[in-house]
Amino acid sequence: MKRWRIAIMTLCLLCMVGAAVLTSDAATTFGASTILGVDQAQRTITFKTRDGQTWTLPVADPNLLKQELVAMGDQVSIEIDLSERITKITKLSERPQPAPAQTLDEVRP
Repeated sequence: MKRWRIAIMTLCLLCMVGAAVLTSDAATTFGASTILGVDQAQRTITFKTRDGQTWTLPVADPNLLKQELVAMGDQVSIEIDLSERITKITKLSERPQPAPAQTLDEVRP
């Protein structure tokens, strides 16, 4: 009976460790980075981190290089996997545009 408990507890522990490894896709995240360049041919992105380091890393998915996603000068957050490939790029929100002033003609009861 005691062996069964030890076996079940060991199995549960292994499952928990395996789940923890599977859920952490990003090895490193560089927040508030600036895109310095996008090389379509080499499938790399060059960026400068908040503390001034410059990195040129390959992307895991070529769709990350699409012009409408990233461009030089964009402020982004970049996630890197354990193979030092860029897995996710998130543009940081820009300042919200002020709402246009309402004129008297647009006032409705």
